[in-house]
Formats: sequence, structure tokens, C-alpha cells
Amino acid sequence: KTNLVEQKSMLAKLMAAENITVEHKKIPTAAFDVKNRVLYLPILKWKPGSNVYDLFCAHEVGHALWTDNDEWMAIIKKNNDDDLPKSFVNITEDVRIERKIKAKYPGGLKSFLRGYAKLYRDDFFGTANRDYDTMNLADKINLHSKIGSITGITFNEEESAIYDMCKDAVTFT
Repeated sequence: KTNLVEQKSMLAKLMAAENITVEHKKIPTAAFDVKNRVLYLPILKWKPGSNVYDLFCAHEVGHALWTDNDEWMAIIKKNNDDDLPKSFVNITEDVRIERKIKAKYPGGLKSFLRGYAKLYRDDFFGTANRDYDTMNLADKINLHSKIGSITGITFNEEESAIYDMCKDAVTFT
């Protein structure tokens, strides 16, 4: 018999179609080390079986499947030279891999919707008293792509074009 954490770890490996390492640590959010193939999941109030935990797993499996380490390192190095923050690159990659993981595993869509709604209600993103119109575009794209229309975020014409490019991206580069 395996416990729920072991079952979820095994499921993540199956979804990733490789024997990735899954580690549970005291960290603020999930992460995936594309070079060393390690999926890190937080030991927090979100327990295995919760929508938040499941969305963290699915999101990071998306990186396991579609974020190539060599491409990631090349674009990070290039963009660091251009002073583009790594977080902006990660946000655009998040939009792409989440679209792909939802298409590959449509049964996980409810976990994404319910999990992100819970995170938003719990102010996980730190946006409770922020004016969305004063946010930078990367943060607006990140929130809108993850949470959707419940935020009330709107884009002007130029921002919409950039959001659409992120949303429609097929490859990392």
C-alpha cells in the first residue's frame, strides 16, 4: 500500500513519461529543475488530493514535458545580457506549458480552475489590494492566464497582442 503522497508522486512521473524525481520540501510554491529533472512540491496547507496540489503537480509536469534545459539556459543567458528578468521569461513559458498540459490531460482542468481560484482567494499572488491597471504587463499576463476573468484584468490593444502571442506560442523560443 502506498500513501497519497507516494501515489501523487507516481502519477507525476507517469504524466511526465519519465522517471523524474519528486521531492516534497518546505518551499513557498512548486518548481521544476529542468536540468536535474526534479519536481519540487511544497509541504504546505495544500495537501495531496487538493486542487491546489494537483495543479502544482500538473503545472510542473508541463515543464518536465516541454521546457528544454538547453533552450532555457540559452534564453536566460541572452536575456540576462539584455536585462530582461528571468521571471518574465518564466511567465511566458508558464502560459505555453499550461495550455499544453491542459490539452494533453483535460481531466486536470478542474484542478487548475479550482486550484487557481483558491490561491487567488487566499491572496497567494499578493494582489488583494493592488490596482491591476498599475501592474506591469508580465504580472497581468501571469494572473489573467492562470486565473482568468475573475480578476477583472483588462488589456489595451497593444497588451492584448502581446498576451495573444504568449497564449499562442507553440515552442519555447
